[in-house]
Amino acid sequence: MTEDQARAVLLLQALESQPASALWTAEDRDWATRAAAQDLPADAPREHRLAERARLAMQRLAPRDRGIQRLLDTPAWRPTWAVAAGALGLLAGLASDALVAGDYFNLLSPLFWGLLGWNILLYGWLAAGPLRRAAPGGGLRAQLGRWLRRATGAAGLPAAFAARWAQAGAPLHAARAALLLHLAAGALALGLIAGLGLRGLVFDYRAGWASTLLTPDTVRQVLAWGLQPALALSGGMLPAGDAFAALRVTPATPASASAAPWIGWMVLQLLCVVVLPRALLAAQAYRRAAALARGFPIDTTAPAFDRWLLQPQRALWVLPHGAPPSSAAAAGLRAMLAAGFGAGVPVQWAEPLPWGDEDQPPDPPPGARAVLLVDLAATPEAEVQGRLLQALAAADPLVVADHGGFVRRFGHGERLGQREAAWRALVGARPFVSVALDAPDAAAAGRALQRALES
Repeated sequence: MTEDQARAVLLLQALESQPASALWTAEDRDWATRAAAQDLPADAPREHRLAERARLAMQRLAPRDRGIQRLLDTPAWRPTWAVAAGALGLLAGLASDALVAGDYFNLLSPLFWGLLGWNILLYGWLAAGPLRRAAPGGGLRAQLGRWLRRATGAAGLPAAFAARWAQAGAPLHAARAALLLHLAAGALALGLIAGLGLRGLVFDYRAGWASTLLTPDTVRQVLAWGLQPALALSGGMLPAGDAFAALRVTPATPASASAAPWIGWMVLQLLCVVVLPRALLAAQAYRRAAALARGFPIDTTAPAFDRWLLQPQRALWVLPHGAPPSSAAAAGLRAMLAAGFGAGVPVQWAEPLPWGDEDQPPDPPPGARAVLLVDLAATPEAEVQGRLLQALAAADPLVVADHGGFVRRFGHGERLGQREAAWRALVGARPFVSVALDAPDAAAAGRALQRALES
């Protein structure tokens, strides 16, 4: 789906993770599902069904909330941002040249060599990207990506939307941030080139170098190595021997050699090392951003979207472990599953699995998702419940822990948190929900289930 479609889908998902309200009622949710089903063929792809339901929902939501209307009206990307990045880089290059310019053209200019060194190190960092692990969010590109997320978001909307948008859109935001940074860096070099050219046009610019520690031979070797691409392309040669030593500037010997050839070499070097590679990287980032905007990287197969399906949902298969649930707990589990997966989700129940049979659980129905029902009061053990989860791995198990009895015995507080943490450590990356099933708030339990499915 496109970026705008994905934004509507994620916004609607965030709204439906909140309690029903006047903004978006339970009747509205059912209407959106029915209306989308009427507008699409039965074999429509999953992403089309999700996008159509969100589109219809936004038509009803936008008049009700100005924040949603602002979000829908705000372009996801403004080409003027790219123009502004280039203009700022160009002005920064011009200003940098003006700030560091002296009485003569410094062949050891920290600005020139620093700019070349920074870009070369960056290219090495980018080339080593496949060899290093993804670093946590940070740095200039990450900061710029966060600014782009804020610029394309909407104030006043649920924080759940911002979290979903940041996670799902991270590759697109990173590509756009890279585009802006490459444009700015290339324009910075162009600004420096423009400053050098203007200075050479209106001044009789002389070239030289000054150093307390470096000898003429060392300086010449450094310049010959650092300007090698430009020298090779232009066919130029650096002066040698006494001619190069005469370029040294001292209080008694001011710069006297013409800066024209040196400006030409350094401009060519900037074009080869900075401007051209940055232009290629910017073009690559632009193509990647355009592709991601057309095919937004949202995982429409996530279980959190199951309740939006416009066709029969995947059945749930409940397997109690150890003992059967009470009638109240069974009713509470049904209400939670209906709130989390949708009222039409089929639920099948298996006979309770006795302790000691964890290695040989019954087989779930074909295609069904397992819901392992456990008592939170039971101590989680890798040799018991861990083996059971491994045996159910093919059925994508969801673990529901009934903490009603535990709370009646020990109360809420630190002990409950410790026991839930122990269960989460055992369950690992699988969805886990802890709730008092004999007296649940079905809507709250459903939202907790949705959060577990999305995590």
